[in-house]
Amino acid sequence: MTRALETPLNIPLTSDDMELGLRVARVGLGKVDYRADTLRCDSLAAEFFGLDAGVEVPRSELHARIHPDDWPQVQEGLECLLSPENPLQVLDMTHRILVPDVPLRWVNARKQVTYDAEGLPVEGVFAMVDITAQEMAERRAQFLIGELGHRAKNLITVVSGIVRQLARHSPPEEIADRLLARLAALGRNQEAMMHDAGSRFGLREIFTEQVRPFSGAARERIVLDGPDLMISSNAAQILGMVTHELATNAAKYGALSEEGGRVVVTWTVTGDENPEFALEWGERGGPKVTGTKTAGFGTQVLTKLTEGALGARTEVTFDTEGLVFRLRAPLSALSRD
Repeated sequence: MTRALETPLNIPLTSDDMELGLRVARVGLGKVDYRADTLRCDSLAAEFFGLDAGVEVPRSELHARIHPDDWPQVQEGLECLLSPENPLQVLDMTHRILVPDVPLRWVNARKQVTYDAEGLPVEGVFAMVDITAQEMAERRAQFLIGELGHRAKNLITVVSGIVRQLARHSPPEEIADRLLARLAALGRNQEAMMHDAGSRFGLREIFTEQVRPFSGAARERIVLDGPDLMISSNAAQILGMVTHELATNAAKYGALSEEGGRVVVTWTVTGDENPEFALEWGERGGPKVTGTKTAGFGTQVLTKLTEGALGARTEVTFDTEGLVFRLRAPLSALSRD
């Protein structure tokens, strides 16, 4: 007959109940024979380590499956646990397990050891729980917090540059309206970034969000043609601002201000050893365009901002058919924060 055990809540539990509880909680168990230097695992602990359940194996075989970056800490804990001078009796640690052809696993392991009269370890019992999901969630949260701070820093830098350029090149009475327009463009950039995971963002989505305000037929006359590159948050902010400036100018004075006008935005990557990113914004079918001698804020964004942030080479051409803007930059600059 199975003997009943009393829990702190005074609920009688049999050993079968306890075994079922361990299975429900997915607690893996094992036992160590320190004199023979061997151990054996139950089915769940054996699954964690990729071993055979209930089979005696050398301790070193299990230790070899502990992640090499975690092993020094585990080894130090084990040495302290088994030291006659300073027995811990119970060891509690978290580490990773590496098994060939099996995804990385995190476990929390607790071990208790019994000693002989001379203080030498005789046997030990260990229990472990798979905490992979919790560890990954925590690391993801830490990454997102760091990424949020990084994006905020980039955003403040861009806004500071905008304010300085507006102060230099805009009449005082227009600064507020122009600043609000640029902040709205940055807001659309942030919205586009929220659609992508991690710290890289789709270039096509950035362009799409910036031309979204141009609804109806005008929007249909904007053609985007290029590979969907993944770029850094810094590059996304800069190229988003460039697109906003070009689209705003086209809607006020260029191809999008007349029904027959159209805009073609193309981008490519060329070169193998040192690949280069090339962007062209070309307007056709709008009013006759003439260049100005004074570079306004929009031109400063297209040239100075991109040159400083991306190491880009830029060219603004006022063709008779419409404005053409070209940008070339090292592809690596689009990945660098």
